[in-house]
Amino acid sequence: MSKFKNNLIDTNLFPSFIVSTDLRSLVSNDSIETDFSDIRNKDPGIFRTNIGGWHSELYNEIGELDDYKFLQELYNLTTEFVDEFLDNNHTNLYVSRMSMWLLENECYAYNTMHNHGKTDLIGVYYSNVPDTCCGITLMRTDSFTHTALSGSNNSSEFATSFTPDIICGRLYIIPGHLYHHVRPYEGSGLRRSIVFNIHCDNTYHRQSE
Repeated sequence: MSKFKNNLIDTNLFPSFIVSTDLRSLVSNDSIETDFSDIRNKDPGIFRTNIGGWHSELYNEIGELDDYKFLQELYNLTTEFVDEFLDNNHTNLYVSRMSMWLLENECYAYNTMHNHGKTDLIGVYYSNVPDTCCGITLMRTDSFTHTALSGSNNSSEFATSFTPDIICGRLYIIPGHLYHHVRPYEGSGLRRSIVFNIHCDNTYHRQSE
């Protein structure tokens, strides 16, 4: 029992966050995988942060996904979930636009450290997760990392990196400014994810449209 009483400040300031939801009851992951495979077989891919893996072309409008019904459903569910998150946290914001792309990594493939620039939020949905692999690792990059506290990684409050457990069929939302990377893994199977750049605007603008 501490001898110090009546502490006036006992909260974490300026926290980052990660929120997640299970979408398997709302959209068929098997059907998303079918859409994914269809695109994978047609799209030679582009180079971004992927080392040894595949990165699809960007889809900047939902209309570009007209041939992929279940990816469209995922797109709409992501918008709806983020809008609900923003409303529940009294942000006066809504999802004004989103872009989307697909990632596929096999054994030893990975994604280098990066962030998404001026993107407000990032969404990641995992459609296939091998048993031996992990997902995204989030990094803290503010000046806190120069203090002695930042080495106390036994505490989640003082950690400088965080790798959430990933589950096939779940959508994860993180702040867009966070640096992150995806580590390589050993074993069979493909790690497949669908990534969203989510841009927000004040709800006043939506009401005036």
